Amino acid sequence: MKNPIRKSVLNNRLAGSPERRRASSARSRRGMSLLVCLFILSIVSLLVLGMLDSATLNLSTARNTADYERAAYLAGAGVHHALAELEQNKNWRGVIPSTEFPSGSGRTYSATIVDGAANEVIITGIGLSGGVARSLQVTVEIGG
Repeated sequence: MKNPIRKSVLNNRLAGSPERRRASSARSRRGMSLLVCLFILSIVSLLVLGMLDSATLNLSTARNTADYERAAYLAGAGVHHALAELEQNKNWRGVIPSTEFPSGSGRTYSATIVDGAANEVIITGIGLSGGVARSLQVTVEIGG
């Protein structure tokens, strides 16, 4: 008959002690939790980068829209400047040179006045803001 105590000691030596097995199992669980944490961290990082990209795009769109509207207002300012010149002299035709408004902003307007058909003048105002150019053309009838 074989000795059962001897057999269990031999099995413990071959398979490792229970303490050793528990330590090995805990290490493998720690390694798995590290992988899960890295996976979650990478997903959160991707989400944050997506939100930052979206915010940057929104700011760029807002800046472009503001420049587009400013350029339209500046073109209108050019037309009004030309109308003021016409009020002083009905026969004046020419060019209003590029004028910065407000001063130091880098935003400009200009205008041209040319004769149109029978007692009309055509005023074209051009506004520039942040690389955006808009024009506005107005036909005005001049009374005799």
